[in-house]
Amino acid sequence: MDPKQKMIFGAIAGGCVVLIIAFAVLLVGQIGAMNEARDARDSAESELRGYYNETPYPSKINRDNREQDEGTYIAVCDAAKALLAKPLTYPEGESPSQFVTRVVNTIHDLDARKNATRVALVDSVAKNKASMTAEGPVMDYSFGRYVVQGELPKEADVPRLAKQFAVIEHVCDLLLDAGALDVTQVTREMFDAATEKPEEDTGKRTRRTRRNAKEEKKTATATGVVIPEELAQDGVTGEQFSVTFRANYAAVAKAMNALNTDDLFIVVTDLAFNNTLDLRNRVAEMVKRRQSARATAARRARNRKDDVVEAPATDEGLFANAAPAERLLTDPENALPLEVTLKFEVYSVPPAEEPETAEAEAAE
Repeated sequence: MDPKQKMIFGAIAGGCVVLIIAFAVLLVGQIGAMNEARDARDSAESELRGYYNETPYPSKINRDNREQDEGTYIAVCDAAKALLAKPLTYPEGESPSQFVTRVVNTIHDLDARKNATRVALVDSVAKNKASMTAEGPVMDYSFGRYVVQGELPKEADVPRLAKQFAVIEHVCDLLLDAGALDVTQVTREMFDAATEKPEEDTGKRTRRTRRNAKEEKKTATATGVVIPEELAQDGVTGEQFSVTFRANYAAVAKAMNALNTDDLFIVVTDLAFNNTLDLRNRVAEMVKRRQSARATAARRARNRKDDVVEAPATDEGLFANAAPAERLLTDPENALPLEVTLKFEVYSVPPAEEPETAEAEAAE
């Protein structure tokens, strides 16, 4: 082999060695990538198997519970809608004069019931009758403009006035049935109040002054129950009332229970108790009376001229043998009546139209 051939063979051999080394390096790199791909595949397979082995959510039990809760919510909503749609029974389509006449007659009936109740309870607690009277001031039940002043309401206001008076009559009957002694004050939303005459603009008031006065008047005359937009879209309306009455604690509890189970959708917003009796003066008066009675009894005992040996004095308290009516804290039957202010809201919704009426309107 000549030298030239040797050089060519050596060059070819060197190139083959370089190619073998390069292929070896590439093979080692591909082996590492293959191992990484296998590890990623195994990890994904393990994660996927873990997902399949997990208990699915919501499971069938969860779905059944949610469906049962949904049925309960629907039943509660349907019951609330039924209460909202249950109106009070009162004459409809009355003229203003007919409405006023009915209000006057109903007020006389309520006053007769109050007087009968007060007389009966005064007889049962005769020792406390000094704090109660069989006759009281004439009540107008927040309809004084029509009952006392003799005005006639606007014909457009009669339906809402009739509805308000029906609520007042219903609640007052409920309180008297529970044992209330007297109803002393009733308030309602005075939407029918007389409007004031507009003030004359003398030109001296600026635009800001007029705007501020208008906003103040709007704030002062704003009344009514705030109805959420969702309920307002369904036609839900509300009215605010308050009733101040006198009753024993047992009668108040009975009345609250009756309101809770009443068919009318009533929401009690406040219940305030006001004891008109000055406890400090009453305690001083009771102590003074008991001390005077004990001193009188002791003086009479000393003045006796018989030979009976007096028993030794005991360490009994000042009110040890006092009658129930002479105690500050007494049982409910003999307790003095409380003055209670009940504030509540009444919600209602127009009754659903009958299918025949709805079809007739659709046909028209």
